[in-house]
Amino acid sequence: MIEWEKSDYDYVRMMVSRMKQKFKKYWDECCLVLAVVVVFYPRFKLDLVEYFDSRIYGIYAQSYIQRVRDKLVNLFIDYGRSFAISVKEPNVMSNSRVETRASLLDFNRWCYESRVSNNQKSKLESYLEETRFSRAETFNILDWWKTNSPRLPVLAKIARDILAVPATTVASEAAFSVGGCIIDESRTCLLPDAVEALVVADDWIESISKRSK
Repeated sequence: MIEWEKSDYDYVRMMVSRMKQKFKKYWDECCLVLAVVVVFYPRFKLDLVEYFDSRIYGIYAQSYIQRVRDKLVNLFIDYGRSFAISVKEPNVMSNSRVETRASLLDFNRWCYESRVSNNQKSKLESYLEETRFSRAETFNILDWWKTNSPRLPVLAKIARDILAVPATTVASEAAFSVGGCIIDESRTCLLPDAVEALVVADDWIESISKRSK
C-alpha cells in the first residue's frame, strides 16, 4: 500500500487511501500481539519485527520496536510470578505459622519482583541473541519449545499460551453472525441447548447440500 500511494494513477491512490483506513483499524488492534508471536518463532525472533517496522514506520520505527520489547519484558515478569512462590509447606500448620506465612507472602513477592526484571531480561536477551534457527531445515515450533522448556521455562510457558491464539477472528465472528440469524425477536427465549442444536443442524444441512451438488 505504501508503494501504491506513489502510483501515477489517481484512482489507485484514492483506493489505497480508503484501504489504509480500514487496514489501520485492525492493524492497531493486533500488530503488537502479532509482533510478540513472531519473536517466539526461533527462525525470525525480533529481527523480522525490526525489518518490517522499519519499512512500515520509517523514522518512527524505533518507538514501535521498543514497545514490543517492553511488552515482552512485562510478559516475562507476569508469567515469572507463577515460578516465584512455589515453596511447598505442610498442610497442617499452627495459627502463628499461618500468620507468619501470610505476612511473609508479600515480602516474598517484593523480593521476587525486585530481582525478576534483570533475571528475566537476561533470559530474554539470551534467547534473542542466540543464532536464529535455519530456514533451510525442517522445523516444528512446538517441538522446539518443548525441547527447550527446561532451559527457558518462562519463555516456553508464554510461547505455549501465545501460539494458541487464533490467527484470525473470522471463525468466531461468523459464529455470532449465524447466531444473530437464528435468535431473532421471536426466538429470544430459546435455551442455549436449543440454539446450539439449531446452529449445528443448519451447518449439517448446508454441508449435505454442498456434497450433493
